Amino acid sequence: MTTAAAIPAPALWLGVFGLAPFLGLAGAAVLLDGDHASLAQRALIAYGATILSFLGGIHWGFALREPAAAKERLAGVLAVGVAPQLLGWASLLAPHPAGLWLVAVAILAFVLADRRLATEALAPAWFIRLRAPLSISAALCLAAGTFAP
Repeated sequence: MTTAAAIPAPALWLGVFGLAPFLGLAGAAVLLDGDHASLAQRALIAYGATILSFLGGIHWGFALREPAAAKERLAGVLAVGVAPQLLGWASLLAPHPAGLWLVAVAILAFVLADRRLATEALAPAWFIRLRAPLSISAALCLAAGTFAP
């Protein structure tokens, strides 16, 4: 693993701002009722699915950035990078509240795959220190969205 370094400010701020839709939509799902709550839940699942797709793309980016380091495990890293998109897509098709739970669990589970990237020195050391709290926060918002009236 690479040496510990500070999380770059742009990554930190963009990551934190990326939580805003999770927070706003979870709040709307819980505080609104009827069709408005349902729309907020669907939007929450959709945002989570797009985030899952983004997380999968990160694996491809790291693998392509360091092809020599990842050569013997390139297929595995790339395959793991496809899984989040498939789970996100499945969450969009799942009935309520299964879609919210699927996205929440997938975002949390994918932290383990991201930790492996950091352990194998494909990702910078700060990456997992950023991802873990963001993922926990996103998963909590998705779980809260299941409590809509």
